[in-house]
Amino acid sequence: MMNFDVPKTPVGIAYVLSLAGAVLATVVMGGALWAKASARPAVYLVTGNDDPKVVTPGVIPDALARDYARDFFATLETYVPATVDKNLAFLQTRIAPPAYHEFERFAANLKKLVKESKQTSQLFVADPSATSVLRDGKRVEVIFRAVRRIYVEHALLQEAAAVYRLAIVPGEPTRENPTGLVVAGFSFKVDPPKAESPERSHEK
Repeated sequence: MMNFDVPKTPVGIAYVLSLAGAVLATVVMGGALWAKASARPAVYLVTGNDDPKVVTPGVIPDALARDYARDFFATLETYVPATVDKNLAFLQTRIAPPAYHEFERFAANLKKLVKESKQTSQLFVADPSATSVLRDGKRVEVIFRAVRRIYVEHALLQEAAAVYRLAIVPGEPTRENPTGLVVAGFSFKVDPPKAESPERSHEK
């Protein structure tokens, strides 16, 4: 067996240290690559209105979709003049790129209306358990009923029941949007007012 003697000089010691460092770096890099190759898909712990849920990227559970939709519309439809800007700015971080400019126009009109009329709004979900979840590939649509109340000068101006619909698609998780879910579109349709009965229509 051959022996390799390194001179006990500063140059020799430096050579040994650099060689050991190179070997250690190779081992560490190899271990990191192996761990990355064998790792399972990342998951995200998301807290919502219900219990915490573990979410796999690209998969939208029904419970998360329902919570996401209710939170979105609650933020959109519950405001006072002092909070409407903040609420809409937050929601813009949840809008898919193709729908961003349309939402921007909607937000601008709503902010103008609220500031000019000084109105406030509240949203109440009629029956959370009645929320429907529809799927079309990666696109998920959530439908539920809610009651919206609008006040001006603390007086009730309007109370209306409406059907709310939100389309969600998976995106890339970010610091601002940990779930990665984004809104591809939304709508709400106010129920027509109930016609008064003949007896009530003649009351004075």
